[in-house]
Amino acid sequence: MRTHAEATLMRVDKDENRAALRSMIRAIDESSRAAGQLLDHAMVTFRGDQLERRQIDLVGICRELVDRLTPVAEMKDLELVLIAEGPVEVQGDPILIQNAVRNLIDNALKYSPPEGVVRIEVQRDPVAVVVCDEGGGFPAEQMAELSQRFQRGANAGDTVGSGLGLTIAQDVAEAHGGRLGLANLDEGGACATLYL
Repeated sequence: MRTHAEATLMRVDKDENRAALRSMIRAIDESSRAAGQLLDHAMVTFRGDQLERRQIDLVGICRELVDRLTPVAEMKDLELVLIAEGPVEVQGDPILIQNAVRNLIDNALKYSPPEGVVRIEVQRDPVAVVVCDEGGGFPAEQMAELSQRFQRGANAGDTVGSGLGLTIAQDVAEAHGGRLGLANLDEGGACATLYL
């Protein structure tokens, strides 16, 4: 449907028709994102109840995600930077942890201004993955509820999202006995920390 709408958009001359097609493409993107996030959330819920723990290296997981998401970042004129010293081992479910970190990076990429940097830092003590961006930050008055399902910040604007990314990250953290921390940076931007 999206491809058909994009092809039609290229052939349409009237501004009001082009606006309607752009709106349709945005609705398709939002529906697709929501469906994917709902499936991810269902998978996290299922696997969280039957956690398959094994020894994993958080740095390796983050490096793989940075490699995979760098083309997406470059399309938005953003740079992904991984900060880590040596392996950081943890007992956990690699699929769930990868899913949680990917959601945090996706959010940072969505809300960062062009020509910015998204930093992913793997910490050893306490064991955590910290994802920081240079965007507008979290609305302070909403921060406590942003990890609830379908909650989006008042400053989300036209950014496509389902309101499930932080929920997924929080559920993964809790399944591993950890938590999700959200904070705004004094110099601007925000950090989401997955404590494991």
